[in-house]
Amino acid sequence: MEIKISDTFRARLLHGLKESEFKELGLLRNPFIPFIPQEIMETFVNREEEKKLIIRYLPELIQGFMPLLVLSGSKGIGKTHFLNYFYKQLKDIEKELGHEVRVLENDNFKDFFSKVLIGEITKPQLVLIDDTEKIWEKYKQEFVQLIDSNHNIKFICVWNQSKWAQIKNDSFYSSLKPVCIKMEKLTKEHLIKMVLIRITPLLTGSKNPFDEESLNVLTNLADGVPYSMVYFSEKLLHYALDKNKKEINKEITMEFIETLKLKQFSFASLTRSQWRVLKSLITITHSKKRGATSSDIADEMGITRPAAIVHLRELKVQNMIEENIEDKKKYYYIKPVILGQVELYLSEEGEI
Repeated sequence: MEIKISDTFRARLLHGLKESEFKELGLLRNPFIPFIPQEIMETFVNREEEKKLIIRYLPELIQGFMPLLVLSGSKGIGKTHFLNYFYKQLKDIEKELGHEVRVLENDNFKDFFSKVLIGEITKPQLVLIDDTEKIWEKYKQEFVQLIDSNHNIKFICVWNQSKWAQIKNDSFYSSLKPVCIKMEKLTKEHLIKMVLIRITPLLTGSKNPFDEESLNVLTNLADGVPYSMVYFSEKLLHYALDKNKKEINKEITMEFIETLKLKQFSFASLTRSQWRVLKSLITITHSKKRGATSSDIADEMGITRPAAIVHLRELKVQNMIEENIEDKKKYYYIKPVILGQVELYLSEEGEI
C-alpha cells in the first residue's frame, strides 16, 4: 500500500510527541526556548558591575532623593532578563523596602496612572518598567506627571540605549539628570557559561553536544551580545539535526555560519559614510516605526538619492542590511542579528 505524505507527516508528529528530536544530540528538549527563560534565577549570568551599582543607588531611590534609576543598553544585551531577575530579588524583600514592587508595561501603564490619580493606589510603589521608550512615546505627559507630583512612586526604567541618548536633549532630562546604568557586553567566558547552564540540566548523558571550539566560534559571532549567542546556538542545533549530526564541532559550526551568509566583518573597515548610513537607519526606524527608504537616507544625511542608493548597496553586499518591498516601496533595515552590535558600537563611539 502506498504511504501518503499526510500519513508520513502524522506519524512523524506522533513520534515527535513521544520522543524529542533533540535526543539525537543528547538533549531532552531544545534548551534555548524560550529565549528569555522562565527559570530567571538559574540562567542569570554575571552582571556583577550592574548589580553593584544598583545596590549603591537603591537606598537613595527608596528614600526619595532620586525619582528614577535608568538601565540602558543596546538591543539583545540582556535588559529584559536583568529586569526580571531584579524584580524577583526585590519582590522577596518587599516588606523591608516598605514599597510594593510591581512591573509595568505599555499595555497596563495607563490603568496604573488612572488608579494613582483617583487614589486607589496609596502605598509607596517601586515600579519597574521594560521598554520605557514605548511608554515615553505614548504617555510622556502622564509619566512626567507621576514623577513630578507623586513622591511615593519610584521608578527603575529599562531604556533602549539609542532612544535614551535622544532623551538627553529633552527638558525632562536637564531638570532631573537621572542616573543611568549602562549594560555592557558579556565576555566570551560568560557567553559560554550562559549556553552551558541552559544545556547541562537537559543532557541525557554526560557529553555536551557542543564542543569547545564550536562554542568559541559562536562567541566570536555573537560579539558579547547575549541574545545573539542564544539565537545562533539555537539555530545551530537545528542545523545539526537537519544534517543528522550527533555532535556539534568546529567543522559543522563553520558550515552553519556559511549558510547564514554573514561575513565576519570588522566595524573598523566601514567608511565614515557607511557609519552615517547605519546611524540614519537607526534614527529613521525609531522615529517612523518602519524601515528607511533611499529618500529618507538622503534627506537625513543631506546627500543625493543616487549617493544614498550606492551606500545602501555597499552595506547590503556586506550583509549588514536587508530590504523589504512594502506598498511598492523599498525599505531598508539593519539585520536584526547585528543591530545590537551596531547600536553598541555607535554608542561607544559617541554617535548615539
